[in-house]
Amino acid sequence: MDNVALFALVHGNPDGRGVTANWLTGVLSRCCEGHGFAADDGAPIDPALVRAWSVGGVQGSETLVQSRPVVRELRADFIADFLRAPSQTTLAAHAVAAAAHGAEDIPVPRLGLARFQRWLGVRAEGALTADDRDDAARDRLKASLPDFLQRALSHSGDRELVVFGFLAALHANGDLNKPYVGPPQIRRALAGLDELLGHPARLNLFVCDGRTLGVIHRGGRLLVADAPAPSGSRRTMAHGPESRIQASLLIHDDGPADLPPAPEGAELRRLPEGIFTVHARQPGQVERDE
Repeated sequence: MDNVALFALVHGNPDGRGVTANWLTGVLSRCCEGHGFAADDGAPIDPALVRAWSVGGVQGSETLVQSRPVVRELRADFIADFLRAPSQTTLAAHAVAAAAHGAEDIPVPRLGLARFQRWLGVRAEGALTADDRDDAARDRLKASLPDFLQRALSHSGDRELVVFGFLAALHANGDLNKPYVGPPQIRRALAGLDELLGHPARLNLFVCDGRTLGVIHRGGRLLVADAPAPSGSRRTMAHGPESRIQASLLIHDDGPADLPPAPEGAELRRLPEGIFTVHARQPGQVERDE
């Protein structure tokens, strides 16, 4: 199974979803062609698709993750799973493959979100390096993990190992056990992980603690769909251009370079490569280090 997409929803409403199911469906059906997200005015889901996904959020100090390794039932609803997570920052990975002869043999990727304490993370790429025979980066990552992180590994593959490499970088900087880690510290740990991996040509990673999303983006495309706050809300009356955004949905995939047409109620943009953070208090604002 291939065609993996990553999603992160960051919103400023601690008591609700942040966006509606119709809004999310409309954005995904426009931006993730081929993933089987059918809007009311779009084509129906292809019954030949085999899907897999994992969704997670943070509630208080706990991580809540739901994984569906193989989905052939068209009634299974990714949108409902995505919006069920009670978190201001929700992460998800979604994969599709076309069923054919021997469909039972379709390889299922290990899409489960990695988690530790109140941290969640997911990486788009399944293999750590382009050449699986080169284990140098993998060995450096494993060597960087303190004993307590090594014991916490579930051995679910390179996706989890890279996330734990980020946690090891947080720990090395003295930030892992803090009740709240600021966005600059998250970006510093992501930069340390990127250096440890040797700045690979392709690396796409989302991490979050429930309030801040950290991203390494290199390769593929990264879209942001901003949901403007309703007219007259507190956010629209605040100062600053980003204050009018009530939620931002980040989408990473390997789609075409051109922006798709934006559905009603969404503003689409493409983000450049790099390391950055987005905070739930300011979902429309991307923060980068110089």
